[in-house]
Amino acid sequence: MTFFSKFSQTAFHTFGKKSRSLMAASVLSAAIGLGAITSLTLLPNAAHAQSADISPEMIKKIETYMGDITTLRADFVQISSDGGAAEGKLYMQRPGKMRFEYNPPAQILLVSTGHDFIYYDKEINAPTYFDIDETPAGIILAENISLTDKVKIVDYRRTAETIRVELVRKSDPGAGSVTLVFAESPMQLRQWIVTDPTGIETTVTLFNTEEHVSLDPELFKFDRVWPNQRN
Repeated sequence: MTFFSKFSQTAFHTFGKKSRSLMAASVLSAAIGLGAITSLTLLPNAAHAQSADISPEMIKKIETYMGDITTLRADFVQISSDGGAAEGKLYMQRPGKMRFEYNPPAQILLVSTGHDFIYYDKEINAPTYFDIDETPAGIILAENISLTDKVKIVDYRRTAETIRVELVRKSDPGAGSVTLVFAESPMQLRQWIVTDPTGIETTVTLFNTEEHVSLDPELFKFDRVWPNQRN
């Protein structure tokens, strides 16, 4: 199973355990406060953005900004087009390391250790391991950020306040896409949207973002738990 498919089909309990549909990276519609939901509305709708060919200068600007991020800490809200929602805390240390801590009652932890990307379902005590490059996070966790090497820009839209760049992997463009959304002045990563092969979109919106902060190395460690090690 690919990370895209797991991200869009497997995951968390919606409020009242009505269904299990995935959240990953990026969610409990009833559990998200109005303040968090309001933060999502601050980003201009893509329908009102101007589509154009992206210039080499803009590509370089985005690559330089992403490459200059050493660490990042933010709150996030994650919304899926199939009805899932949750919120939590994101930690990132480039290259290679990331942690999504979902607030209860969600039972998912995502950790990128620099080698593996682990999707951990706490409820059934089951970790699933992915190569970082198989995940959407691999694009922004790479040591050398490139929007043209292993990925291809398939859509670019710009408003007065935001830049949106949709990417697919050159090796498997049908596997899904990732859209990165940036504020432009100053440049800051605000949101990403993962679209799986079936068209389900999972949107992760960041707020209270802090860059270049000190992070505990323990955040990016995960002790492998196998079924025969359960207490």
